[in-house]
Parts: sequence; structure tokens; C-alpha cells
Amino acid sequence: MAVLPIVELGNPLLRQPSAAVADPTSAEVRRIFEHMHDTLDDYRSRTGYGRALAAPQLGFLQRLVLVKTSDVTLELVNPRFERWGREEDLRYESCFSFPGLWGLVQRPVAVVVAAWLPDGSERRIEADGSLARILQHEIDHLDSLIWLDRNPDLHSLCTTGEYEKRYTSR
Repeated sequence: MAVLPIVELGNPLLRQPSAAVADPTSAEVRRIFEHMHDTLDDYRSRTGYGRALAAPQLGFLQRLVLVKTSDVTLELVNPRFERWGREEDLRYESCFSFPGLWGLVQRPVAVVVAAWLPDGSERRIEADGSLARILQHEIDHLDSLIWLDRNPDLHSLCTTGEYEKRYTSR
């Protein structure tokens, strides 16, 4: 389809809740997911980062999330949390909508998410670790939240360059 520009911090679209999708099998949903795949793949090829994207980040205020990791590809329609684990951890996060900024965010280690798939079936995902964090980050976008709203440790904020020097083996 097309690589679309990512909605950046300050754009009011990031602060509007997304509408539920009436028909997960619709041509419009398929078209949006194709844009999401193309945009995520492009971003990853240019930056080396990127595991997921929410539709509002491309200007579509619909409850759609794409997750693409080395382990899993998920196209989720109307994802919703069924349960959060009690254990939490503190990890660095960044976001396509304000690239170049990283910070420590506390989130539950495990979640259970239910969602529709584009084929019309329903799926329940029991996720922990990185996948749980990714799902929480992207579903936050659907609810008009960004990771800065999760009270990150302000002393942990850093640029991508500093993050890579200190916390990765790149």
C-alpha cells in the first residue's frame, strides 16, 4: 500500500480515543493494516527500531494494533485487557510519535488481552515480558495515552544516542 507519515507528539489526534471497529473483516481494516505493515517495515529499515504500531499513529482513530517481532506477528482489532498481572517491572520505552526520547516506565509484567482478528475470529493472548509491554504501550495509544502519561522516572529520560551508549550492545 503506502508508507504513511507518523503522527507526532503535539498533534491532537494522539490525544483522542479511538473508535471501536464494527467489522474486523472489512476492506477498510485490511487497507489500514497494509499501511501499518508498510510504515512499520520502513521505520524499522531506516532506524533499526520498531516492533509495533497503533492505527492512531497513522491518523486512523480506530482500535487497531499491529505487532511484528521476531517471534510473532499480530493484527489486533478492538484489543482489550482482560487481566493484568500483579508483578511489575521498570524498563525503557520509546515511541515512533516522539522518536529519539527514551525513559523508564513501570508496567505489569504479564497481561491477558482479547481481540478480534481480521478474519473475524476472536483471540485471547496471554503475554508476558516484552510482548506484554508492547501490547500495553500500543493499547495506550488507542485510549489516547502515551508512555509519558505513565509517570516515567524523569531522571531516566535520554536520547536514543545515550540509550544506545549506556543500555544496548549496538
